[in-house]
Amino acid sequence: MGIEKMELVSLVGKMEELDRCLDKCCESGCFHIEPAFSSVSTANGLTMLNEKNGYTAQLKAFERLAADLGIELVETDHSDYAPRTPEEFAKRAESIGDSFKETNDRKNEALQKISEMTGAVTQINHLKGMNSDFREIFSCKYVASRIGRLPTDNLEKLDYYDENFFFIPFETQDLFCWGVYFCPVEDKAIVDDLFRSMYFERIQLPDFVEGDADAAVRRLTQELETQQKVVADCQKEIDLISEQAKEEILKAYSKLFYLHSTFELRKKVGYLSGKFYIKGFVPKRDKKRFSELMQGFESVTVTYMPPNTDANCTPPTILKNSFLTRPFKMLVEMYGLPNYGGFNPTAFVAVTYTLLFGIMFGDLGQGFLVLLLGIIVGKKANKDAGGMMIRCGLSSMVFGTLYGSVFGFEELLDPVFEEIGISFLPLKAFKETGFILITAVAIGVALIILSMLINIYIGFKQKDYEKAIFGCNGIAGLVFYASLAVGLVGTMMFDMKIMSAPFVLCLIVIPLICIFCRVPFSLAMKYKKFRLSADEEEKMTIGGFIVENFFEMFEFLLSYISNTMSFLRVGGFVLSHAGMMLVVMTLMDMVSSTAQPFVLVIGNAFVMAMEGMIVAIQIIRLEFYEIFSRFNESDGVPFEPVGAKFSAQTE
Repeated sequence: MGIEKMELVSLVGKMEELDRCLDKCCESGCFHIEPAFSSVSTANGLTMLNEKNGYTAQLKAFERLAADLGIELVETDHSDYAPRTPEEFAKRAESIGDSFKETNDRKNEALQKISEMTGAVTQINHLKGMNSDFREIFSCKYVASRIGRLPTDNLEKLDYYDENFFFIPFETQDLFCWGVYFCPVEDKAIVDDLFRSMYFERIQLPDFVEGDADAAVRRLTQELETQQKVVADCQKEIDLISEQAKEEILKAYSKLFYLHSTFELRKKVGYLSGKFYIKGFVPKRDKKRFSELMQGFESVTVTYMPPNTDANCTPPTILKNSFLTRPFKMLVEMYGLPNYGGFNPTAFVAVTYTLLFGIMFGDLGQGFLVLLLGIIVGKKANKDAGGMMIRCGLSSMVFGTLYGSVFGFEELLDPVFEEIGISFLPLKAFKETGFILITAVAIGVALIILSMLINIYIGFKQKDYEKAIFGCNGIAGLVFYASLAVGLVGTMMFDMKIMSAPFVLCLIVIPLICIFCRVPFSLAMKYKKFRLSADEEEKMTIGGFIVENFFEMFEFLLSYISNTMSFLRVGGFVLSHAGMMLVVMTLMDMVSSTAQPFVLVIGNAFVMAMEGMIVAIQIIRLEFYEIFSRFNESDGVPFEPVGAKFSAQTE
C-alpha cells in the first residue's frame, strides 16, 4: 500500500507519425499527458499545436442523423470502418442524410400543419354557436371584428363605455370569456385600445379556417386525420431507412468520437523544427508495456526520467491499496487525493471507519443484513460501496456479539457467554454507560495521536520541520496533547500526582512555546539562523507576530478540546442504538402476539435505515474533521490516462 511510483516520459518524433503515436498512447491506457511546453510562446520556434478540431462538425452531423432516425448512440467496434478524414465522414453523412431528407421534410411539414390545426381547433371550440362564416366576417369592408378572450371580471365593465362597439360572448368560464366584438372601421383604433386596456387577448385564426365554427371544426378534424396518416407513412419509411443505416451510423460515430478525442490531445503537443514533443507520466509498473507499444516507430524516441524532473509538471497520484482496504478509497477521493509525495491514508481510513461503525452500530442480526445488502449492492450497483458495507456489516456483527444484541434482543446471547465462562460479557449499554462514554473519548485520543504521528512522518519525509516538529500536529503538539491527556486522566481518575512543576514545564509549557514560535524555530533549523521569513519580516512587527500567534494558539487549544469531545458521539450512538431497539421491544409488548413479528420487522428496518445512514455520515465527519485535517494534504492530481471515453449527446 502507498502511492504508485511514476515515470516522466518524453516522446519526440517526426510530425508524420504524430497521429499514430497518439493512437498508441490512447491504446496503452496508462499514459497521463501533460502540456509539452510551459508556454504557448512562439519564441525560438517553440509552439503548441493548438489546431481546430476538424472532426467536431462531423461528430455533430452524425449526432443529428442519429436523432432524426431515432437511433440510440452506443459504442460500437469500428475497426473495419474505412473512412478516417473529416472529408470522408462528411460525404458519408451527406449520403445517409439525402436518403431520407425528402421523407423527413414531408413529415416535418405535416407535423407543422398538425400543430397549427390543433391550435385552431382548440380556439374554435370556444366559439361554438357562431353560425356565420369566418371569411365573411373578416372580409367586411366597413365593420372591423376581433375574436379573442376577455377576463370574466371585466365583462360587466363593457357596459360603462359609450364607444361604438358591441361584444358577443360565446363561452364563459371561471377566468375567461371567449367572444367577438364588432365596431366601425373608423373607430377600430379607439376600440382596440379600449379592449387592450381590459386585457383582451386576440386570437389570430389561420387563413385556412372556413365556414362557421361547427363546419370549421369538422373540416379541420378531417384534415388532421389526413396529416396524421402522412406522418405515420413517413415514419414507416424513416424506420426502414434507420434500420438499414443503423450499423454504419454507430460505427461512424464511434470512430469519429475516438478520432475527435485523439485530435484534442494535440492541444498539449509541442512543435519545433518539424518534430512533435509529447510529455506525460506512466506508472512504473507499466513502463515495460508502454515501451513495447512504442517500438514500431521509425522516428519516435522515448525517454524516461524521474517524476520530479520537470518543475512545470505535477506527478499524478494513484493510490495503491490491498483487497481489504480498496473500497475505502472513495472516501479518500471524496476528501481529496494526497499529492504524489504524500501519504496514502486509505488503510488508516479502512480500519478506523470499520471499527467506529461496528462500535456505533453493534447488532449481530442487523450487521448480517448489512453484509448481505453489501453483497447485492457490490454486484448490482457500486462495487466499492458494496465492499464498504460488507466490511462494516462484519464489524457490526462482531461488536453486536460483544453487546449481546441480535435484532434488539439483548438477552439472547447471555447463555452463550455463561456457558463459555466470560463474566464481563455481554456489554450492556445502559448498565455500562460511563464505561462506554469514557472508552469513546479514549478511542478519540488514540486516533488523534495516531493522526499526529502520521503527520510527523509526512513532515520528515517532506523535510518540512515546522510541520514535523514545531506544528500543532507535530512533535511539539503530540507531546503537549499526550501529556495533558495523561495528566488529566491520572489526576482525575486515579488520583495520581502527575501534574508536577517539572512535568508541566517540560511536557506542556515548552511544547506550547515551540508551537507559538514554530515559524522562526523551523527556519532556524533549516538555515541555521534564527529569523522570520522574508515575507513575514516585511509585513509583521514583533507585536503583530505575538498577537497573531496568540490567537492561533487559542484556536489550536480549542481544536484539541473540541476534536476530543467530538468522539463522545461514538458512545452516544451506542446508547442511541440500544435506546431505539428498546422502543421497538416495548412496542412489541404492547401489541398482540400475531402483530409482534410485523412490529419487529418494521422496527428493525426503520432503525437500520435511519440510524445506519446517520452513523455512516457521522463517521465520515469524524474522519474528515478530526482525523484527516491533522495530516492529509488534498492537493494531489488524479491520474487520468488519455483515451476516448465514449459518451453520446444527441441533439
